[in-house]
Amino acid sequence: MLSPPTASLPRLFLPRQTLFKILLALLPSFLSDRLFPDHKPTYRVHPTSYLDGLRGIASIIVFFCHYTENNFSALTPSHGLNVDRPSSFIQLPYFRIIFSGRPMVHIFFVISGFALSYKPIKALHARDLDKCYTALASSTFRRAFRLFGPCVVSTFMVLCLRQTGYLGPAQETLMEEVWKWKGAVFHQITWGWDWDRDLKPAYDIHLWTIPIEFAHSMLLFMVVLMLSRVKLHVRMGSVLGLMGYCLMCGKWAGFEFLAGLFLAEVFVLKQEGKKQKEWEGEREGTKEGGMVMGPGMLVKGLQVVMILVGLFIGGWPNRSADKTPGISWFLERTPLPFAEMDHLAPQKFWFGLSAVCTVWAVGELDFLRRFFEGGLAQYCGRISYAIYIMHGPVMDTIQASILGHVDIAARGKPGDANFKEALPAAGVKGFFGVKTPTQITLSWFFGMWMIGPFVFWAADVFWRVVDNRIVDWGKRLENWCLDEDTGPSPRSQGYSVAA
Repeated sequence: MLSPPTASLPRLFLPRQTLFKILLALLPSFLSDRLFPDHKPTYRVHPTSYLDGLRGIASIIVFFCHYTENNFSALTPSHGLNVDRPSSFIQLPYFRIIFSGRPMVHIFFVISGFALSYKPIKALHARDLDKCYTALASSTFRRAFRLFGPCVVSTFMVLCLRQTGYLGPAQETLMEEVWKWKGAVFHQITWGWDWDRDLKPAYDIHLWTIPIEFAHSMLLFMVVLMLSRVKLHVRMGSVLGLMGYCLMCGKWAGFEFLAGLFLAEVFVLKQEGKKQKEWEGEREGTKEGGMVMGPGMLVKGLQVVMILVGLFIGGWPNRSADKTPGISWFLERTPLPFAEMDHLAPQKFWFGLSAVCTVWAVGELDFLRRFFEGGLAQYCGRISYAIYIMHGPVMDTIQASILGHVDIAARGKPGDANFKEALPAAGVKGFFGVKTPTQITLSWFFGMWMIGPFVFWAADVFWRVVDNRIVDWGKRLENWCLDEDTGPSPRSQGYSVAA
């Protein structure tokens, strides 16, 4: 939390200082950083910062997805497949990626596999097993705190909102509510034993990915540990084999985490190759320059195609995929067992493949990498986990009053028990309407831009007040529990746990 500048407020009493700190904490960080630049944290761009930016943009798309599905279900079918009305242009391929949140979950998992394995793999390439094992032990110890801690806090906040009447339906008594919340925490949010099952957690159904994330983080750490002493080509070949095995078993999340591990190894090899070329160039006194057509340009072209295909696949609808031009082609070519698991399994297979290609290509294409290393994407990356956690509760609290409704006619006859009076149009939907594609699109757009600031504000505050503090407490607890006789502290090594 930021502290007030002591030079301008030298004689403030504690209550006033405390009030100042509280008010400052409630400001979004991008405002407080401008108002008090002396207290602005320093954020450095590191070699894998583009992953943070990609995760940030993906988290926003997840918010757009749930906002659209909850309030504008007419926009979710593919273009031309609406039953009762014409389609909007945002239902066309590539446009619809704006609210296609499901492929973003697969990108999250590939990024997690990359980020969690990057430092151990980097240590292995430096021939430093102690650093590798220290990083693995530290990440494993703190992973539960990192993932579950913020979710426990956010769902308890939802419990309080339900009991105070802002969200419903509530249990009859507070003890019944607490008992139900305990069950959701123990048997849904922190239940990592079903691997990739959607447990639909109570208090925030969007947290279904968290136990999957935790279980596969543990799988990833075990695989890195298992292969930490083998030769490079054996390790990479084994990871590829395990990726194929996961696909053959229908385990899409395992494939994605291990693919992240493989991409991290490729990234480290590329960084080492760059350093070697720079060293050889300095030694020989030569400089590279100019654009040379060759294999490198062909690879760049392939990566651009991968991005375009991935964006197209990302628009895969939840229903009527067999009737959607282009998507039906991929559906017919979905291999077993994904083709027969359930109606959403085929999209998970293709989302997984496109997520791997996207994460790889974004790191290789300079114009995309620069965008995701930019200020906006990096800010979204910092608060990405908080956006993912907070967007559901915030929407459930305010979306009905902001979006409103069109004119609702009276139902029943006056005097009847089931009679309901007519309601005049209200909110964004009442102002723009929802009958025509243009009306729906305008209501969708302006409603999103009215709800979005509240989501970002809540996420920013949650990130600083809850998320960052839980991460810090996890570090302190680890250092407090650490047996100093086993080696240096992870903090002295500079290791951290990626989100």
